[in-house]
Amino acid sequence: MPRSFIALLTLTLLTGCAAIPYDKPQDQLNIQKDLSVKPEEIVTMTQVNWCSYAYGEVTPCHSQEALAVQTRTKLILASYNKPHYKTIVEVQASDVMCAHLQAPVDTAPNLFLFTHAYAVQIWPVEPSSKPDIAKKKLIVDTMLQTGKRTIVGTEKDYIRDTGQGRTGMAMIPNTVIPYSTRTSILHLINPCSF
Repeated sequence: MPRSFIALLTLTLLTGCAAIPYDKPQDQLNIQKDLSVKPEEIVTMTQVNWCSYAYGEVTPCHSQEALAVQTRTKLILASYNKPHYKTIVEVQASDVMCAHLQAPVDTAPNLFLFTHAYAVQIWPVEPSSKPDIAKKKLIVDTMLQTGKRTIVGTEKDYIRDTGQGRTGMAMIPNTVIPYSTRTSILHLINPCSF
């Protein structure tokens, strides 16, 4: 995956957000009640776009919007259907092996959290649809407890080319001229043990 593709994907994801309310006192009461969290457990809240991935062959990301509620022990991704919040997935901090950022935490708009079973990619966003770097940093700091590391670099840390490929046929646009295509088969791996 070239960096330009990742940058384009990030911009696309950040521009399509509908606001999920979480700032007002009534919203916070509903969040606490619906998600069964105590106010003293909450570290931060922010709107996110996110994808989850199984390890193995890379599949396209079909991002979803959610409210991220970061507690001291877990990250809750929740949907919103006025006026209720519903847990989509909970990522326990104890299950997270490491995190991956494309660039240093102060500049990267997204993060990956890797567990033994799956990976989650998260793009925290402000209500203005800009990347929420401060809240991303809080999520990373809270989810990576003692002894866990953050990997900073390119996707080569978690994407491996299998050396195999798929062939197909396509047509040159606006013509009847066919051409052969070949795409590499890539695998998502857990980089935490390397």
